[in-house]
This record gives sequence, structure tokens and C-alpha cells, in this order.
Amino acid sequence: MHKLAIARLSALVLFISLALPFALLRVSAAQDIVSVLYAGSLVTPMEGPVKAALLGKGIAFEGQPGGSKELANLIASGIRSPDVFISVNPALVKNLGDKVASATTFAGTSLGVAWAPASKYAAVFERAAKGDMPLQDALETPDLRIGRTDPKLDPKGAYTIAGVKMWLGDEQEQHLLGPEENPAQIFPEEDLLARVDTGQVDVGFFYRTEAIARKYPFIPLPGNAALTDRITYTLAIMKAAPHPQTAKTFADFILTSGGRDILTRAGITYLK
Repeated sequence: MHKLAIARLSALVLFISLALPFALLRVSAAQDIVSVLYAGSLVTPMEGPVKAALLGKGIAFEGQPGGSKELANLIASGIRSPDVFISVNPALVKNLGDKVASATTFAGTSLGVAWAPASKYAAVFERAAKGDMPLQDALETPDLRIGRTDPKLDPKGAYTIAGVKMWLGDEQEQHLLGPEENPAQIFPEEDLLARVDTGQVDVGFFYRTEAIARKYPFIPLPGNAALTDRITYTLAIMKAAPHPQTAKTFADFILTSGGRDILTRAGITYLK
């Protein structure tokens, strides 16, 4: 029994000696982290190619998507303290005041409607995309389920109301969207794409960025109603960033390096 106990102890020591370098390697890798709160319209590229590219650089991307207003409120209240905040409304970053170390408004996109290729109303919107029927008529198709985000929590929800009013006027906007907080149309920013995917929503108001990243057909709202001059993304490095060096590395990656290429392919237009 004594020899068996010694053999077991030797095996345990050997296992620990072999496993320890790998454990230390994981701990070391875990030190290179960047925590990012970002506009939910960027979820597909952020959680896909951006995350993968950063991992290749030894940086673990810890992202949380959501409505920009909601995320800004989490930061302002101290509930969340990320390294970086990417908002689709520069004013939300400005309102965070001295919590922000630096901020760059770097890109923009346009507002419109998008649908899944498998949508049962795909043929209707394909006609609208070709100009064979007015977009307004397509959106007023009986029993069509329209999805949009909460204007109180997400800038896209507010942009949707502003864009439709600019396009159709106040009365027709009310006819199409109903009250601002219409529970039949409003879904969380991070859920709306999934609901279109599964057919729970037939068509949604999205940024061009989201449509391209998801491979959805997209029709911008007509003329100035697409709000191309107003919908811009701002990247802010937070003053109390837990990982300040990786925050700077991440910002450089998004603004000037490989991240810029990824987001450009995802439909974002970088500002000159």
C-alpha cells in the first residue's frame, strides 16, 4: 500500500508540473482584456471577425451590445465601467463628461428597412426595392409585422421616428408606427435581428450596417429621411478604463487598422 501511495503521489506531481505552464499561460493571456460596451447595431461584426482578430493579437474581447442610451446610463450610474464605449449618438458620449478620457466620431451609416431573405413578404419588398411599388405601400401591407427599437433606450428608435416623420409627415408617421412606445413594434436592440431571422418580425427599421452584416436586403428611407448626415458612431476611451493599454490598442485597431477594414466591409462608412 505504501508503494501504491507513493506511485499515486508521483503521478499527481507529474500532472501538476505538466499542467502548471498551461494554467499560467491562460492567466497571462487573460490579462490582455478589453471590455467594450457598444451599440447593438455592431453586434455581428464585433462578436464575429473583430473578436476573432483581437484574439489573434492576444486580446480577449469582452463586449456587451445594447441600445446606446441604455449603455450610457449604465456608465453614468457607475453600474458598468468599461474600457471603451461605442455610441451611435455623439451626444451620449459628451453627456458622460469627465468619465471620458478621449472620444472620436469616426464613421456613419444610413437608416432604412431590411428583411430576411426567407421572409414571407420578401417578394413585396423586392418590388419596392426595384421601384415597382412605393415603399410606403409595402410597409402598409395588411398583417405585416414591423419591428423597431425603443426610442427611449436606443438612438435608432428615435432616428426611426424622426426619419419616418421627415419622409411621410406627422400624420402618416402615426398611421404607420402608431404611438412612440407601440408594444406591437418595439423590441430590444439586441433581439430585433434575431426576431427577423426567425420570422417573428417581417421587416424592421435598421441601419445599413446591420443589413450588410446580416446579408439582409435593405432599402434606405428616401432622400434626407435616411439621416445619413446624423447617424454617426463615436468611440470613447473611458478615464477609469480597467485596462487602459488594451483600450488604446483596441481604439487604434478600430480607427486605423484591421478593425477599420472589418467594419467597412460590414457597411460602415468612415468619415474623412
